[in-house]
Amino acid sequence: MIGGVHKINVGASLLAKAAGQTQQISNLPALPQSPYNRPLFPEGTPLVADKRYSCIGLYNPKSPENVGSVMRAAGCYGVASVFYTGKRYERAADFVTDTKRVHYDIPLIGIDDLKKILPLNCVPVAVELVEGARPLPEYTHPDRALYIFGPEDGSLDKEIRDWCEDVVYIPTTGCMNLAATVNVVLYDRMAKGLNTRSGPKFR
Repeated sequence: MIGGVHKINVGASLLAKAAGQTQQISNLPALPQSPYNRPLFPEGTPLVADKRYSCIGLYNPKSPENVGSVMRAAGCYGVASVFYTGKRYERAADFVTDTKRVHYDIPLIGIDDLKKILPLNCVPVAVELVEGARPLPEYTHPDRALYIFGPEDGSLDKEIRDWCEDVVYIPTTGCMNLAATVNVVLYDRMAKGLNTRSGPKFR
């Protein structure tokens, strides 16, 4: 761990070994299953496919203060994980302002390309003020989403926006910083509750 940043590299052999286990872990009934750990859970444990969740992708963030505030928002709104690209944040990671130490509970993972880490069944959603974007108040959130935010001093590349299934924007009269934008999007998701694309199908 470097400055609160977790570098995670899970080998295929380790995952295969976990998938091959048959012994159940009786004290983990509340955790979601995945294809790799399903044999470890008692029968009837909820599948991850039945769960709503969200993740955050930060494209080349600049400010450690904002990243710390993003992590705090992630903790408040139950985000599963936060990914980031670029080297600017890593160089300043020692000055991170995650005052609640959320990075001990939610992974903050540095990667090379946000397009390579789409979590299970997540819909990539770019948050950017561009022509053709949908206003956030009118947006119906996916049950599982990866929300991607641009840097404080720039915009998301067109390649990222084109890759995303949806592009949304927050209709304000002025600019908001990265952390404020993340908070608004996550609050909008929470406030709309079960009003997601699949309704009561998911939990």
